[in-house]
Amino acid sequence: MNQIMTSSASIESNNKIRVLIVDDSPLICKALKQALDLDPEIEVIGHALSGQEALKVLSSTPCDLCTLDVHMPGMNGLSVLKHIMIRFPKPTLMISAFTAEGSRITFDALRYGAVDFFQKPSQEKGKDLLSQTGILQTRVKRAAMVQVGAARYLRLKPVSPSISSGSDAGLSDKDSPKGIVIVNTSTGGYFALLSLLPKLTSCPKVPLIISLGTPERYLNAFKEYLKIYVSFKVLRGRDQEILESGKVYLISNEESASLEQSGDTMRLNLGPRADLKAQEGAIDLLLFSASEQFGPRTLSVFLSGDGDEGLTGAREVLRNGGKLFVQKPETCLVPDLPEKIVQEGNAEPHTLGELTSLISEWSGV
Repeated sequence: MNQIMTSSASIESNNKIRVLIVDDSPLICKALKQALDLDPEIEVIGHALSGQEALKVLSSTPCDLCTLDVHMPGMNGLSVLKHIMIRFPKPTLMISAFTAEGSRITFDALRYGAVDFFQKPSQEKGKDLLSQTGILQTRVKRAAMVQVGAARYLRLKPVSPSISSGSDAGLSDKDSPKGIVIVNTSTGGYFALLSLLPKLTSCPKVPLIISLGTPERYLNAFKEYLKIYVSFKVLRGRDQEILESGKVYLISNEESASLEQSGDTMRLNLGPRADLKAQEGAIDLLLFSASEQFGPRTLSVFLSGDGDEGLTGAREVLRNGGKLFVQKPETCLVPDLPEKIVQEGNAEPHTLGELTSLISEWSGV
């Protein structure tokens, strides 16, 4: 049964984020609407139960953002997304149960131009989804800030399994590394990393730690997805892990991270975000620690993101003689944090293409 529901009055609500919900489940549509309606800054202008219906609504009904189910009968979420980005470009938040089977599809959607995703409960129970109301509202607001003009379809070529598993053998050792690269990103970060990492001109010469503004539960799935397209090892960072040159470590900004010299090795310490000091963010503390351990051999890179966490840590990197690079704000899906880092942190702005060379060449000597 096809169905469209819209509210003409909501179109005039210029001060609210106007959202179109696209999902083949009436129960999920209802639960999403109930959750979003609780936020006075968001207004659901309608819902569509199929991709075809969604495109019909978008052709005549203005909205600021779409939530889009990944799995739908008929025209699936990826096909709908392609049409949206070509015909009615706007920020799109993918909705996925994020099972092992669905994770690749979700990250494919991010490659096609989606800006973020939200985990739908595996059981279609409204109460389960409503328990995540705050997370959903936050992701909608963050996605609505995206510069859609910076989004594009990324054509990535899978690497040979033998290359991806063995190309870092000559670099990787457990002796204390000579330097460190810390990359920070949040909203729009998946797209930036998928643009950056597969195109690194060579395997990183030092450990590369990437702090992502995403829940911890998504990191393993993103790690597996990246492994298809990069020629070096991508790992989920673990507490007390010995850092090795030539490897990439993914951590969440929900975690408190620091570096510790242990004999001839450098270890990564991870703890819960609840242990963080109120005035400092996770990335700040990681940059403090990296600067203390490596000083001028520290490279800090900021990609697409929002908020202001990282400003204090970025200044510390510069104070200790390290380098501070940032993705050019005009190329970011969300330029808020990169703009602040440029203006207040005296960072050097670079295109993603330039950053691939700078990161690859950073050796700490």
